[in-house]
Amino acid sequence: MAVSKLVAAAVRLMKQGRLKEAAREFEKVLAQEPQNSQALLGLARVRLAQYDDKAARTVLGRFMELNPTHPEGLSHLARLEAEEGNASALELLGTLASQPNAGFFEWLNHGRALLSAGRHAEATRELERAARSQPTTQVLTYLGMALQGQQRLDEALQRYQQAAAASHTEHLPLLLASRVQTHTGRVGAAMESLRQAILRAPREPGLFREFATLCLMAGDTAEAQRAAVELRMLLPASVDAIYLHGLALLLGDKAGEAEPVLREALSKAPDSPDVRQALAKTRRKQGDDAEALRLLEEAVRLAPTALGPANDLAVLHLSRPGGADAARAVMERVLEAHPEDPGAHLNLALALVDSDAGRALTHARRAQTSPEPHVRAQAERLVARLGGPA
Repeated sequence: MAVSKLVAAAVRLMKQGRLKEAAREFEKVLAQEPQNSQALLGLARVRLAQYDDKAARTVLGRFMELNPTHPEGLSHLARLEAEEGNASALELLGTLASQPNAGFFEWLNHGRALLSAGRHAEATRELERAARSQPTTQVLTYLGMALQGQQRLDEALQRYQQAAAASHTEHLPLLLASRVQTHTGRVGAAMESLRQAILRAPREPGLFREFATLCLMAGDTAEAQRAAVELRMLLPASVDAIYLHGLALLLGDKAGEAEPVLREALSKAPDSPDVRQALAKTRRKQGDDAEALRLLEEAVRLAPTALGPANDLAVLHLSRPGGADAARAVMERVLEAHPEDPGAHLNLALALVDSDAGRALTHARRAQTSPEPHVRAQAERLVARLGGPA
């Protein structure tokens, strides 16, 4: 096939998002004509789209030797340098993007560099120019990020969804959409976005981890368990995957099944307070408070100011005769590190209720600010019991 036809075929593949195939075609051209500028620039674009900056720099270096003043080539290199903190490179990008003959890549690269620098409003303006020129998945995704950085969440979500619709293979805009939906309380929609992302990238472990965590948030422990098992299949040696599987089983009221999974996690991460806390919950559900106490004391010793293990240990102390003083000691230490945590204030109030009603009332009132309904309800009952205003 003639070189010109190979270049045209590679460009078509690149526009279709078939980056690996496009790269192969560009490399075929370069094997025949090492100084073919079209192929060098095309291959550089592919490597940048694949986030392979090292390979992109190499190809761009070859291209710039042949075309030392080429605006797009200069723009790509300047963007890479600007994202590494080079202020003069960012200035150059602004200059290139403001030229009368500037186009999509100059605007995109300037917008990306501004985004990387946290200058979200300026990035939005440049990325909107790029999107008007070519509404590709990449530019729409970055535009969503810039809007999200300004807390313009509905607009960001719209851009992520447009980015997802512009591609049949990219999973990132769907992942980012799910995070916005989660943040704005649309958990069901977030789960559906992640399901679609997984269909596009079924070998991406991070998607399964995020989906399992979201399912736990939504109370869908069965879905969480399935996602955790998929994650374990992808990452069989991952302690995090094993722990997440055990946690999903535990929250699904399968303490007996959760225990051996969590013990496996503990064997691989013997210094993990989180695994110990979860394992303690399984022992409590099975009526073994003594073992739960030992595990929680170890967890608190490993992480003295971590909220989760400390709160669980205080609750366990409070359930035992004469345990109020031990619970108080645990919570006072934790509140020094987390003075605003309503759950910690509630547990300290419960530990003080029979020994220092005044302090207990103070902490119970602090607990009334909790966004968690069960914590707030307990605090309100305690305030009423101690004679405080409703």
